[in-house]
This record gives sequence, structure tokens and C-alpha cells, in this order.
Amino acid sequence: MPESTFRMSTAFRHGRTKVDDLYFEAPFKLMTPFHDGAHTDCMVMLASPGFLGGDVAHIECTFGADTDTTVRTQSYEKVLDTADGEAKRTIDLTVLDNARAVFLPFPVIPFAHSVFSNVTNAHIGAQSSFMYADVVTCGRVGMGERWKMRRFSSSTRVYVNETSEEGGSRSRPRGDGEESAPRLVFADRLLLEPDRFTYTDTAMWREFTHCGMAYLHVPRRESRRTQMTAEDELVERIRAMAHDRGPRGEIGVSRQNEGIAVRLLTDRGDDAFGFLAEVAQLLR
Repeated sequence: MPESTFRMSTAFRHGRTKVDDLYFEAPFKLMTPFHDGAHTDCMVMLASPGFLGGDVAHIECTFGADTDTTVRTQSYEKVLDTADGEAKRTIDLTVLDNARAVFLPFPVIPFAHSVFSNVTNAHIGAQSSFMYADVVTCGRVGMGERWKMRRFSSSTRVYVNETSEEGGSRSRPRGDGEESAPRLVFADRLLLEPDRFTYTDTAMWREFTHCGMAYLHVPRRESRRTQMTAEDELVERIRAMAHDRGPRGEIGVSRQNEGIAVRLLTDRGDDAFGFLAEVAQLLR
């Protein structure tokens, strides 16, 4: 798949979330969505053995007002040996006000000699519920292959659009009468270059093999104080979940400029993915 695009938008009709518009190029596919009341689960499939050198994948999703959607990928995403090249993926998410959207892809497995970059940008409404998660392994652990990739890079940025009195999203007006860009509320960067760093050292991954990150946003409250209270309550619920049934490893949860960030280190991809899937249920 030298270059391919998957584009989807959702809308709320007749009491449930439906796929309103869909476009994809091989090897992307979309499994028939699963409906549960107003909620819809969408699974993005990739009919390919994995990413190869020169592959460029684009994923664009727009979640309409009042919709309730979870998007997952079909399975672990493999980045094969890219030889002298690299593979790339971009993810662009738009979440309108009063929508609930969860984007939860399976972990990425970078093979030996691979180079892969992922760039995610999310623009969400101030009154939206949103979660994005990203999990990566140190290699094909089951094959005894650890830290053999050449380079892995993943960056995430989340922007919040301010809400007008009518409930729609708009940019904030500046003092000179012009409109400013949406506000950046969260940014994360993960860079793995085993030739430059020893990730088994103290303060790095140590004995752990999987690193996960998630960002959560809850609808904005009427005041900053009540907003902080709602976010603190969610932080405590996630910490309690981690304490009671979290995976073996380390889990950190903290409130951000707006929203909540979760970071975890563990030694099983299924454990990392399963825990983050449970965290996503807290937004419902």
C-alpha cells in the first residue's frame, strides 16, 4: 500500500450512531459496525501483512454531534523491515460538541530494522467526551526480538475548540477582532532509537516491554473549579481501577491543562490494551 486513505464520518439518526460517509482505499476496509443502542463500534481492517518501507497511511474520522462511537483496529499493527526506507501513518480526528468518541488502536509492533512514524492530531469540541490511546512494544518479544527497530516515532496533539452560546464550536476571538486557532491542551512525543539510548536502564523502560499512553477529555463544566473537580474524580477512578485490577507494571494518571493523561509500562500487550479499554468505559 504505497499510499492509502481511510475516511469516515458519523451522524446521529433515528436514535443511534450511524456511519454517515465512508471512503477507503486498499488495503483499508471497514467491518460492518456493531450497534448497541445509541453506541456504535467500528473496526478498521488492514488487509496487509503490515507496514513496509514506503507505505503511507492516512486515517481521518469526523464524529458528528450527539454521536457515540468507538473505533478500533482489527489486530496488532506490524511494522516490517523497512530496509532503507520508512513507513508513515497520520491520524486526524474531529469530534464535535456533545459527541463521545474513543479511538483505540491495537498496539504497534516494530520489527527489526524498521522505521515508523505516527502523527495524530485531534480537534475536539469543548463539550465532547474523547479518548485516544497509543500502545507500542519494544519489538517481537515472543520471538526474542527486543529493541531491534532503527527508529519509532509517535506524536500526539489535542486541540480544543471553544463553544459558542449556540452550542457550536468556533475559534476564540482575539482582542483585535480576528479569530485565534483552537487551543492546544495536550501534546505527547515518544521517540525510540535503540542505537542512541539504552531503554533497559533505570528511568527508562527497564524490564518492561510495552508502553501505553492515553488522553481523556470530559465535557467542559460551567466553571474551572467544577471542571477540575470532575477531572480529579476521573483521575481517582482510574487510579482505583489500576490498584484493583491493573496490569503488572507501572501506571501514572495526572490532570493536564485540560483533560487527563494516562501512561503505563507493562510486559504484555493484551494487558495494556485491556486496561485502556476499561478506562474508555469510564467515559460512558
